[in-house]
Amino acid sequence: MLQRAAIIDLGTNTFHMLVIEWEGNQYKVLDKLQIPVKLGKGAFQDGEIKPEAYSRGIAALIEFKSLLNSYNITKVEVYGTSALRNAKNATGFLHEAELQLGTPVNVIDGNREAELIYCGVKRAVPMDEEPHLIMDIGGGSVEFIIADSKHIFWKKSYEIGAARLIERFNDGDPISEKSITDLEAYLEKELSMLWIKAAKYQVRTLIGASGSFETLAAMEMEVFHSAKQANHFLHHILQLSLFDKIYNKLISSTQAQIAQIPGMPPFRVEMIGVAVIMINFVIKKLKIKKLIASDYALKEGVMFSLMNEHEVNWQISK
Repeated sequence: MLQRAAIIDLGTNTFHMLVIEWEGNQYKVLDKLQIPVKLGKGAFQDGEIKPEAYSRGIAALIEFKSLLNSYNITKVEVYGTSALRNAKNATGFLHEAELQLGTPVNVIDGNREAELIYCGVKRAVPMDEEPHLIMDIGGGSVEFIIADSKHIFWKKSYEIGAARLIERFNDGDPISEKSITDLEAYLEKELSMLWIKAAKYQVRTLIGASGSFETLAAMEMEVFHSAKQANHFLHHILQLSLFDKIYNKLISSTQAQIAQIPGMPPFRVEMIGVAVIMINFVIKKLKIKKLIASDYALKEGVMFSLMNEHEVNWQISK
């Protein structure tokens, strides 16, 4: 039986909407839309969504509703993550979102977010029995998952998203060496459990889920392989030597200069600096040998969960 659904991810930085149609295991993406709402901008010091961000969020929901109305949708799934988990005035926004979209928002905790990210990533990236580290950098939180093709061994969500780190560490344009040093010292301490678990499972491959990693993949293709015909796969293997060059370029450039780099979406300019500092620190700390960008993340994880509602429950190793 042919079914249609809309999946909406109300992220801290970006709102996403995915419209799909499926029958059995066959699916087709009918439409997708992403809007850089920056719901968490200015919200982390006092824990409240600011009026300007609130208005941007509602405007995005109205746009989503317009797209919903253009399709015969049988099911709408709406998910809220870090900003909507933590903001003191999230209740009012969630109520208005339900009125606009006609369905409640599922505000999920970090563990469930990590599970859905894994569900999406493993459909985009060939994984075997070797443990891989999956990393999803959001505006409010960052999820880490150690997993192979069948099992999650460990997962944790940290409230250290790019928007939070900008408010705390980014003191200049370009970012200062002191800010980078301070941020790395913070990550060293904050991610102590990750270092232990990654050593336990001997992780050597890092998979980045959408967002900043997609941007890095696009930059690599545009800057270093622009003469090649880009074949679209659901994942992209990034050369670590080229990542080093992109990293050095990003941390030494102003935002105006970053905006001119081929492959850089305008709405990612503000946060890409702290994102690559995090990625670089994880790569160096864990001696990562392979870096892969996945096109799929949370919303695709929801999509596959809808298509296969009887999928075996996640097996978490103790």
